[in-house]
Amino acid sequence: MTTTVRFDADDEEFYGDMASIGSAKFDAILTGKALNEGSIPRGFTLLAIGNQGAGMDLFGKQFSSVAEDAGNTLLVSTAESQAEILSLFKRYDWPTDIMVRTMGEEYNRNVLERDLRASKYRLEGFTMQDIQRLAQTRFVENEVHDYLTDLTSQMTSLPPYFRAAIDNLDFFFARNEPSRVISMLRMIQAHTQLHRGVLLLNVSSDMVDKSVVRELYSICDIVMEFEVGMMGTDFETRMVIRKFRNGPENLKAISFRVTKDEAITPETVERIA
Repeated sequence: MTTTVRFDADDEEFYGDMASIGSAKFDAILTGKALNEGSIPRGFTLLAIGNQGAGMDLFGKQFSSVAEDAGNTLLVSTAESQAEILSLFKRYDWPTDIMVRTMGEEYNRNVLERDLRASKYRLEGFTMQDIQRLAQTRFVENEVHDYLTDLTSQMTSLPPYFRAAIDNLDFFFARNEPSRVISMLRMIQAHTQLHRGVLLLNVSSDMVDKSVVRELYSICDIVMEFEVGMMGTDFETRMVIRKFRNGPENLKAISFRVTKDEAITPETVERIA
């Protein structure tokens, strides 16, 4: 059975065929034009993979910040709190009315606090209040929440022309079989393609083995490897675009720095042979 999505004519005109990668300067590098209306085709899924501390987390938020429609833009964070994200968005004067979900906070609240309470019972025994509370709930604790299914459901309910970033996939690979995560990501990628959304996935390179990396590379339309290393006494950060579907001319190594005004800002560009 083929699924058909009908797009509103006004939306088609407003959004166009291209979307920003998160920075006008990065867009200009990819299109070769000083002024443009985006550099990535709508329907594309992007993968940012690399070392911890190489800038992927900031890039995910920057990708979210160029929201064409704040009400249809979603940032899923698995490591930071709402307060931390809000502070960063205010620092760069990014829109603060996009949708943000902090799954790490949810996990800490729903799972870790329950485990700590169970440890307390084992070490200290039960108080009368504990017994009364457990009697009221009939000694039944909630099952561990399936965050992967929850994420997939939320992502596949987003309407056409959405923008979304998942920072990062480490959370899901640490708690699920890799094959299950990959299966869910294929569903999300298919939804993104069908509904002309743009989606960014972040993952740490040391979190997944080579076979999983190959699967991720095959799913995503654009693959960006983030690297950080020492250059003399300074750190050097760069983004290497290893894959750009139907755009091999966009395979580039882009050195960047983080500025207080523009966040991740490209400096030099090298063509990958």
